[in-house]
Amino acid sequence: MKNQYKIAGVITLFNPDEKIKFRIEAILPFVEKLFLIDNSDGLNEYLSSTYKGNQKVEYCFNNSNLGIAASMNIAIEKAIAKKFDFLLTMDQDSEFEANSLAKIISAIISDDSIAIYSPFHKNKFFTNPPQSSDNEEIFDVMTSGNLLNLNSVKQVGKFREDYFIDYVDIEFCLRLRKNGFKIIRVNSSILNHNEANLMVKSFWGKKVYPPNHKPFRWYYKIRNFFYLKDEYQSDFPEYFANEKKNIRNNIIKIFLFEKHKFLKMKFIIKGFLDYRKNIRGKLN
Repeated sequence: MKNQYKIAGVITLFNPDEKIKFRIEAILPFVEKLFLIDNSDGLNEYLSSTYKGNQKVEYCFNNSNLGIAASMNIAIEKAIAKKFDFLLTMDQDSEFEANSLAKIISAIISDDSIAIYSPFHKNKFFTNPPQSSDNEEIFDVMTSGNLLNLNSVKQVGKFREDYFIDYVDIEFCLRLRKNGFKIIRVNSSILNHNEANLMVKSFWGKKVYPPNHKPFRWYYKIRNFFYLKDEYQSDFPEYFANEKKNIRNNIIKIFLFEKHKFLKMKFIIKGFLDYRKNIRGKLN
């Protein structure tokens, strides 16, 4: 696909399943370069052999799990060094619906105040359908499926590696907004994105959707939320009031609907205690 902007892509990998080969091939026509940044437990023989010598794909095996932020930053550095304008940031388990990637690329305009063009993130139960097909400015967005304006990164800096995983995307969005940048969602562009392991349950005749995060993720969610709150609450008080309610409601859902309740609570407590100790980075 030809356009006036130089677009690279990145897929962050961690022990991907067989579907990754199809997701890679679906993205390749739309980017000039695709970086596969692999945090997996071992080298992916299929990817390393399939794309060896392919000038359009660069496979980078990190030999350890460096976290989402560090992996994104590796790709950002490579893309900036090669003078790309935008970086398409993808999770390994996300995929665009038909024509949706083309739509988000065609939405780019010559406005450097726009740091991110995002698709509409559709979960498996479609709990949050868009209210309009028009493009709209939004407050924050998850990383997957975004076109990241690399000029904005040059101004505000890269992703925070001390967060490691959770709230990495939100911290970056808040930093962008604090510096006057905008995030635009292209509602006609749909990304199938299933965060966590979303379930549907019935509670007093109503459907509720426990996220069913893996236990260790609660460590990062709680710890990093408080770091985020310390840094940005004075700038965005309404966001933190809402996010505090979301966390509280999801903890209630753990007790009502989810397995491994006590293990999750153990990680929640450890996350808070490590925040108090100012412990950052990867959980040992």
